[in-house]
Amino acid sequence: MERKVRYDASFKLECVKLVLEKHYSCNYVSKQKGLNESNIRKWVRFYKQYGSIGLLPRKNQ
Repeated sequence: MERKVRYDASFKLECVKLVLEKHYSCNYVSKQKGLNESNIRKWVRFYKQYGSIGLLPRKNQ
């Protein structure tokens, strides 16, 4: 049984692009999208380290 994915990869990529390409702050994007700022920071960190593959849902161990 798969776990439910709350945010799909395209939505995460959209948020990351706003931070990296448009130079918006994580705080601004989180308020615009109604998210927690720590989620945005985590997605940006995963994107920088792994690329777009880092935004795909991970399997539970």
